[in-house]
Amino acid sequence: MHRTIALTVVAAVFVLSGCRSHQAKMADLQKQYDDLELQFRKDCSRELYKDPPTLSPKCANEDKKAKDVWARLRAERSKQ
Repeated sequence: MHRTIALTVVAAVFVLSGCRSHQAKMADLQKQYDDLELQFRKDCSRELYKDPPTLSPKCANEDKKAKDVWARLRAERSKQ
């Protein structure tokens, strides 16, 4: 009886710690995305208003980084 209770408690701890680490990972990815997107808007908003809109290599790189983090965040969200 005690063994069953102990195993149940251990299993619950593993499940809860997994959920917390998943939430922490998602929060970290969301913060990274928000920071990258803010930096992109700050550095590159003028370039987007050109006619036609063109991005410098620096802005293209910042855009790619933000999109990569967004893709990782979407993938994590789909695991829920």
